[in-house]
Formats: sequence, structure tokens, C-alpha cells
Amino acid sequence: MQIDSPRTIGPLRLTVDAARARAYAHDIGAKDDRVPLAYPAVWLTEPALSNVVSDVCETLAVVPVHESQAFVYERPLIASESYDVTVTLRREETPPRLIADAQIATTTGAPVGKIEAMLRLVPRDAFDKDAKTGADGATAAKGGAA
Repeated sequence: MQIDSPRTIGPLRLTVDAARARAYAHDIGAKDDRVPLAYPAVWLTEPALSNVVSDVCETLAVVPVHESQAFVYERPLIASESYDVTVTLRREETPPRLIADAQIATTTGAPVGKIEAMLRLVPRDAFDKDAKTGADGATAAKGGAA
């Protein structure tokens, strides 16, 4: 699948899983019961979105590598609440990236926040197991250092 112009997915009705949010908070060392600001990153693994990303990467023969993410909130997420999430995927050519811009709203349409996730699109052949090219352009055989 090719994305030559922005493609919108959703709105997807997604819920903040209370147990998953607690575990996430624990894993990052949070000292309170609030839903972590980065929690929506787990929503980006939803099949409705991740399958599209996989299809794009397959078509382009690239591997998506996490580059950055940003979260901006008008109000905090609440554990066990449902939200409507609309994601727009767009591509940049230089450098090659797939960018997911997401809008989070309450189920009644009130704005909650925005997410931006950037994936660098690395050519699959850059991961060739038989040879690796170092920053100096030198190539090392399998098992060697570049």
C-alpha cells in the first residue's frame, strides 16, 4: 500500500485499560495513579493502524524505526474511559519518514489531546546480514566490524 497523500484512519473508539496504564506507570517509575502522558503510544499498536503501517512498509521495502513522539494535552486521560482517536498518516521524502498525527477526543467530541509519532523508513537492504557498511563507507564481511 502506498501513501502518496495523507490517509486518515478512524475515529477508533479506544479505552484506557486501567491495569495496563498502572503497569505502564510502574514500569516508568511514576509515583502516582495518573495515566502516563505517553500511554497513547500503546494505542498506536491497534491493528486498524499497525496493519496499515505494515502494509506501507512492505510496499516500500522499508523497516520503520521509531524516531520520536510528542504528546500535547488539553485534559488528562482517565483510566477506564473511552476516547475517539483519529489518526492521519503522512509521508515525508527527505528524510524518509512515516508520521502519525493523532487527535484524541472524548466520546462526546471534546478535544483531549494530540499525538505525533515519527517513524524513520530505513531501506530493508540496509539490514543485509552479509555485509555492513560503516559511516566511513567501508564494508565488512559477515561477522566483521565496520
